[in-house]
Amino acid sequence: MSLHSLLQTKLPPEKLLLLPKGFEVIGDIAIISIPPALEDEKYIIAEAFSFLRKDVKTILRKLHKIEGTARVADFELLLGERTTTMYRENGCIFELDVTKTFFSGKMHYERDRIVHKVKDGENVLVLFAGVGTFLIPIKKKKNVNISGLDNNRDACQFLRKNLELNHVEANIVHGDARQINNLFKMSFDRIVMPAPYGQDFFLDIVHSILRPGGYVHFYTFKKDFEIPHFKCLLEEKGWNIDFFRDCGNVAPRVKRYVFDLSKHSYLFTM
Repeated sequence: MSLHSLLQTKLPPEKLLLLPKGFEVIGDIAIISIPPALEDEKYIIAEAFSFLRKDVKTILRKLHKIEGTARVADFELLLGERTTTMYRENGCIFELDVTKTFFSGKMHYERDRIVHKVKDGENVLVLFAGVGTFLIPIKKKKNVNISGLDNNRDACQFLRKNLELNHVEANIVHGDARQINNLFKMSFDRIVMPAPYGQDFFLDIVHSILRPGGYVHFYTFKKDFEIPHFKCLLEEKGWNIDFFRDCGNVAPRVKRYVFDLSKHSYLFTM
């Protein structure tokens, strides 16, 4: 059974063609995109979706794309009473409010991959740490000193709560990554950077706190034809590209990419 079949007798054919084909479920919250042409049918669609997914207690309609320094989207509550949920991944549990903090369930493979890259004894920094989906699995499975930085106060509050839920400890800093030299007086062996859209300049900023021979896992958004030039730019700036892959589409022709980088020489401004 599908959303299309459930609504076949309730919507005209031209509107059935506009039904959302994709959605994201975080814990017991579903996020769907309903086009303006289906404004009058949004509650019927939400009820049909809840019939399909009985594990879902809240349905949110995504209104605008992620933007702003807090990296949160605008949502409309279509069904349910709350926007907080519990999400489980990599043997960890996370509490979050999807309307106040950035989160993507599509990155679960990458979060697990990074855990296996980290070595015991490292000093690790997670920038744009969010509610801890990179940080907590690393700390739970590896013997490391780890810090997390985020400029979203709500995210930091959930991160501290999630540290307690998972019985791990970390140094959490609420602050702007642009001020990283003032926030940290140590160097790191490894930095995890799920950078915001269009903000590659943060890769230059972390150069000063990455020890020689250190590693950066840098996440960025690019169109496919931009990748060859971007790889050349990284190499010109002294980064060694140990590995890269695309992590899936985020918009037409735009994908999220990860670059595993090691530091070899002085980096010039990007």
